[in-house]
Amino acid sequence: MKKLAQAVFAVLFCAVLGLSFAVFNIFSKQLSMDSHENRLMTGLPQVLQSPLSELPRNLDNFFVDNSPFRYQFVLLDAGLDYRLFGTSQSDQVLPGKDGWLFYKDGPTAAQPMANYQGLTAINDSPETLAKASAALQILHDDLAENGCQLVLDLTPSKDRIYREYMPAGYPIVNEQNRTDLMVEYLRLHTTVPVVWQYETLRSQARLYPERLLYYKTDTHWNELGALIGLDGVLEALGLPTLAPEEYTVTSDGTTTGDMANVAALYAVLPEEVRYTVPGYETLFPRDERVVRVIGDSFSEAYMPYLEARFAGCWREHIDTFDPAIVNDPACDILILEFNERSLDTMLRILENFYPA
Repeated sequence: MKKLAQAVFAVLFCAVLGLSFAVFNIFSKQLSMDSHENRLMTGLPQVLQSPLSELPRNLDNFFVDNSPFRYQFVLLDAGLDYRLFGTSQSDQVLPGKDGWLFYKDGPTAAQPMANYQGLTAINDSPETLAKASAALQILHDDLAENGCQLVLDLTPSKDRIYREYMPAGYPIVNEQNRTDLMVEYLRLHTTVPVVWQYETLRSQARLYPERLLYYKTDTHWNELGALIGLDGVLEALGLPTLAPEEYTVTSDGTTTGDMANVAALYAVLPEEVRYTVPGYETLFPRDERVVRVIGDSFSEAYMPYLEARFAGCWREHIDTFDPAIVNDPACDILILEFNERSLDTMLRILENFYPA
């Protein structure tokens, strides 16, 4: 009797599994969903071309990635975790209050939560600060000899800007964090314009909470936040700007935040509003200089404003930085942009210019 029950169970299990494939294929157009995962899914060609030693693993990955109703179950599981327990299935995403998501950690991040809290253990040593400032000054001077003005733009993360939405388990221990100390030292020990718009962005976030400066479910600032951040660069160059509250913004569609995608919460949390500043290109006289931006993903959002203000500009990712740029900058102004979670990247680049 026991063997019969086991056989019946096995048959029913296979039938349900087979039926799920059949139903999903019949209604695939209605049930299929766009993948929001930031990775390549395992396809059948990858399995068929696998060496024998890797075949079991790739075959298992193929069935996991392509099983019927996979996305539906992933979304259900992630949504239940978020709604019932306030947790995220991604170790990079920290759920905050009122639908806010914050960047917790990542492979290239310089301990963002420790920096948010102002923990002294991650602060740079006096020796590191001295080397960085000396290298930055050398970079600045070498560029100046070739007719190029350097501006260092350190962009704030949203956690301290919107600290009131951070979970209670991450209290701020010291108001002055690693980035504040870095900015203070570089400003005191170099002649390089060092832009750090934290105070302005924080003030605007508190005064006008309905005018969001960062996406709630994304790691980045939005179009208004990017403009306020860029204004710090423009002011460092002696160019006119408006007070942040004087810019008129209008809706320009919606988008899904990168952290909502990573944590599979894009079906639970609402889409984000994108903004535009109508008529920005008419607000200021056009500058005939050429601007080159080398930065991380934060600088991407302020490129449309630079295009409106300067005769020419382009952007390259910070990973492409070549120290030989000092010999041929090919621009009048070089903006080096680093989000504060990329301070370690900045220090590695500056190592190329340490004094002998």
